[in-house]
Amino acid sequence: MSLLHKPTYNFAYDEEDDKEGLDFLLWSQFQCKCGKCDVSSGKDYMERLPVLFLDAISREERMRFDVELGYVCQFAADKIHFLPSKDSHRVGLAVKIRILNPKKRMKIIRGLIYRGVSRIAVSNKSLYFDCDDLKDMSFFVR
Repeated sequence: MSLLHKPTYNFAYDEEDDKEGLDFLLWSQFQCKCGKCDVSSGKDYMERLPVLFLDAISREERMRFDVELGYVCQFAADKIHFLPSKDSHRVGLAVKIRILNPKKRMKIIRGLIYRGVSRIAVSNKSLYFDCDDLKDMSFFVR
């Protein structure tokens, strides 16, 4: 779990719901960050596979990181991020992580490849991957 992530829970969604099925991360880390969406949007709209992959990697490597982008609602995708209509973030299949340390970045890449992820993009400050079967395999360096 990130040190910067501090979710605000409500009556219908509490900390126990946020940890359900995960060992190390929280579903709310993957929520839409537009400010208009509910804290439960990460659990409700994010696909399980990419979250479970990251949870297993963070547990195995004992590391924390910030999720910059997980699920993105239609408003945020259109007005804030300008994502195309077929972008994997819109359906909860993609994750962008802020990770500055190159060794930690490599450990995550190794864990993703080990789990069969075939679409990865890397930059100096972040790592992107998706589990979208409708897109071809690729590796991007930005």
